[in-house]
Amino acid sequence: MLIKTTKLIAIIACALLPLSTTFAQQNQTQTKQTESQWVDFSGFKGKIFDIKNRDPRELVQILQPLGSGFKGATLQPNTEYKTITVRDFPENLATIEEAIKRLDVPPPPKPTQPLRPIFPDIEVYAYVLIASNGEGNGAPSPPMLADVIKQLQATLNYKSYQLLTSIVQRTSYENGSIDANGTADLPDKSLSSKYALQISINTPGSRFDPSQIALSRLLFQMEGFKETSDRIIGIGDAKINTRLSVRDGEKVVVGTSSLKDKAVILVLTTRMLK
Repeated sequence: MLIKTTKLIAIIACALLPLSTTFAQQNQTQTKQTESQWVDFSGFKGKIFDIKNRDPRELVQILQPLGSGFKGATLQPNTEYKTITVRDFPENLATIEEAIKRLDVPPPPKPTQPLRPIFPDIEVYAYVLIASNGEGNGAPSPPMLADVIKQLQATLNYKSYQLLTSIVQRTSYENGSIDANGTADLPDKSLSSKYALQISINTPGSRFDPSQIALSRLLFQMEGFKETSDRIIGIGDAKINTRLSVRDGEKVVVGTSSLKDKAVILVLTTRMLK
């Protein structure tokens, strides 16, 4: 009986041996799976970086290759709090931190447009002179025009130079214009005139010269007439139409025109208001 019992035990042991081996293999597999599940997180550290100058989302796109790539390693941007949360190995954290220090800097300043100059206002002085060979009764010329009249006497064949009227107007140097008109008595008491002066000033733009004013158009017209009790008799028209540049404070003889037996002379000077 003892021999039979021993054989029976041996048979049962042999039958259970494969099951025991299978169970041990399954246990080892489960242990490896459990270890694989957590090995990626072994040694991970976490850190939150404050971003001051850049968009966290843009930085994460640049920093992504600096991570370990292990399962569980993260780079999370937060635009509301301007932060990047990193979870990775310490060496990767250190690399990412150095990169953030280099990248999170203020953007280069945008190129600024050159400032346009501040254009001053200008005052325009226009003097209308009448030159004739008679004495006349016009107003004497102002002393400031003495040098101009001296030059005119050397150029034109007239004996008398008298001031008919003067026009003073202020305008802007940028897109400025002048439009003036009026009436004035001619040196002969029986004769009168009406005049109109139109001036357009060039916009200086970037080629601004503070010492010079460019007049793109100057038109002066004068009509002489004699008024009687029943009608007005025209005695002629004078017209000066030109363009020129005038330096600040310079007196310029713009032009002359005939009015019957007289000459109409237009003298211009300007003054910049600093």
